[in-house]
Amino acid sequence: PAPAAPARQPPQEEEEEDANSYDSDEGTTLGALEFSLLYDQENSSLHCTLIKAKGLKPMDSNGLADPYVKLHLLPGASKSNKLRTKTLRNTRNPVWNETLVYHGITDEDMQRKTLRQAVMLGISVCDEDKFGHNEFIGETRVSLKKLKANQKKNFNICLERVIPVDRGGDVEERGKILVSLMYSTQQGGLIVGIVRCVHLAAMDANGYSDPFVK
Repeated sequence: PAPAAPARQPPQEEEEEDANSYDSDEGTTLGALEFSLLYDQENSSLHCTLIKAKGLKPMDSNGLADPYVKLHLLPGASKSNKLRTKTLRNTRNPVWNETLVYHGITDEDMQRKTLRQAVMLGISVCDEDKFGHNEFIGETRVSLKKLKANQKKNFNICLERVIPVDRGGDVEERGKILVSLMYSTQQGGLIVGIVRCVHLAAMDANGYSDPFVK
C-alpha cells in the first residue's frame, strides 16, 4: 500500500484549542467551562460572562460540589486583579450567567506582551468548603491579545489541573524575588543569597502569606 501522507501540522493556536476539546480525558474528568469575553474599548472595560460549567469533578462526600469561579488578571498579584462569582450549592453543572467586569483596561493592556510575559486572564473553578478551606477544581487561561475590540468571543474549554507557569512564553507573575549568586573557588561551592521578595501572591485569608524560600 502507498505510504500515508504526512499529517498536516496545525498552527499552535489550533493545537491549543484541540487540547481543550471535550475529547480530552483530563478535561472530561475535571469538567468544562463556558464563558464569553468582551473588550469594551470605548469604556475601557473587560466583561467576562461566566455562563455555566458541565461535568465538574465531584468534591464533596455527596458526589457534588459547591462551585464558584475566580478571575485573575495576569500578570499582577493585587486584589483589584481578582474577581469571583457567587457560589452555587450542590451541583456539578452550575449555571451562573454572571458578568464580572474589569474597569480601566486600555488598548495597551490588551496588547502588552514581552518575551517572557503576556497579559492573560486566569480563570479558576473552585469548590467552597463550609469549613473555610476552599478546594481547587481546575483552571484555564486566555490571552487577551486574541480578543478584538467590541466583539464578544465565546469559549467552551475543558479545565486543566495546573497550567504551567511558563507556557509558550506566557508567564503568570506570582511575585518577584531578588537573589544573588556567586561561585566561590576558594570554598568550592555556589553561594546563593536570598535578598527580598515583592508582590507575592496572597495565600492566606487575610490577604498575606507566610513565605519561605526553597
